[in-house]
Amino acid sequence: MAVIEDQPAAYVAGNKFGLGLQPGELKLIVRDPRGWLQQQLAQISHVPAVYKELEPSSVLLKRATEDLKETRKAVQAARKAAAPASDAGQGNDARKVLGDNERSSQQELRQQLALRLQVAFTTQTPFAERLVRFWSNHFSIAPGGGAKRVLREIAVPYENEAIRAHLGGRFADLLVAVEQHPAMLIYLDNASSIGPDSVAGQRRQRGLNENLGREILELHTLGVNGGYTQQDVTTLAKIITGWTVGGLTDQRALRGEPGRFLFVPLMHEPGAQHLLGNTYRDDDVKQGVRALHDLATHPATARHIAFKLARHFVADQPPPAAVDELSAVFTRTGGDLPSLHAALIKLEAAWQPEQRKLKTPEELVISLGRGLGLAGLMDASQNRNSRIKNNFLLQALQTFAQVPFTASSPAGWSDMADYWGGADALMKRIEWGTALAQRLGNQIDAQQLYPQLLPEQPLLKQELARAESPLQALALLVASPQFQWRS
Repeated sequence: MAVIEDQPAAYVAGNKFGLGLQPGELKLIVRDPRGWLQQQLAQISHVPAVYKELEPSSVLLKRATEDLKETRKAVQAARKAAAPASDAGQGNDARKVLGDNERSSQQELRQQLALRLQVAFTTQTPFAERLVRFWSNHFSIAPGGGAKRVLREIAVPYENEAIRAHLGGRFADLLVAVEQHPAMLIYLDNASSIGPDSVAGQRRQRGLNENLGREILELHTLGVNGGYTQQDVTTLAKIITGWTVGGLTDQRALRGEPGRFLFVPLMHEPGAQHLLGNTYRDDDVKQGVRALHDLATHPATARHIAFKLARHFVADQPPPAAVDELSAVFTRTGGDLPSLHAALIKLEAAWQPEQRKLKTPEELVISLGRGLGLAGLMDASQNRNSRIKNNFLLQALQTFAQVPFTASSPAGWSDMADYWGGADALMKRIEWGTALAQRLGNQIDAQQLYPQLLPEQPLLKQELARAESPLQALALLVASPQFQWRS
């Protein structure tokens, strides 16, 4: 019995659900596009081999924290030695110490981003990898100044440990893993949050910080219209006081195991807490875990997550029926993520040609990397310094202002066309695509490659045939409107 091939669906599976087609990949998908996606879900928690050399975040964070402490000591010593102020040499020494530390942490982030691009370029499970990136953006982190610079050291390990490792289970477990990970605790200042009536709070060392409590409600679970109040924000912030990271300071109570989650009773707000109609007795860290589990299965959370998934995989304004379907699956299964991800594949709206998504700049770079076989530009040798010697692709992310793990707010990166599709932004895409084509020269036959990557479009096909050179044809292909969309 002949197998019926579904080429239109194969393009959607590879480009919209995946990260962009690779040459020859269409043949693997065309006989069963939905089955090709479904089989990837069983591998979603597998850590790509490229990441095996990365040390755990606890090790990296311990080292980064120690380096930061030593840097501060060196700067203080240099400034002290700089008195009187006329001694400019010591002041220069202090600036040099700070500059060296900054360059080192920036270098570590670039190395990790190079690895992350290589994973995206070469993965054989691109749907699974897109889901990892979706959830990583949902639980976005970004380094800042001061103590938050250490987040550059643990960005990809955080993604692997807190996100990837928990996508085969329930949303509640994913939520707890994220909120207890040192990266999130540091990013949203919970590592230094102290209950006002706790032992530490009574000593007036520091006070309550509501950042993580607010973002858990607004971004991670219920959503901005989820029905919570400012009092709920304050209450949740109290519930998770004492959730911190070992080794961040030299205080005895905060020593713990360096670089790992630590619960400090002396910092925890005592007493029962009332949140969204539920009462949580004071049983130390379990109080916060139970609150997160209830938030994870709240109807507003189901709706919020369903809408974000539908917006990412269907269209910027997804059909209400698609949101309803995903929300129902979330509720029925208690937030079972494999069931939710499988439901995405079954959404008929996602397979309709009129439902399209404009690629974000990072998605554009990744799809070009896969389609043009650019993994060779990301050196995979064991020499970590050589990996970024050719950073043309990393520079593209800077040019487009979408360097991973540097979003300007905890909301992460937008995936809406209105955000990325302005005239200036599109011109940058065309200019960069042309520069990429010039870099590759005449080595790629765009006419031969085109049908392996995109559905046939008569006008583009005609333009490629009329191109004066392979280089011009490639520039036309990568800058074409068709290549800018996930469809």
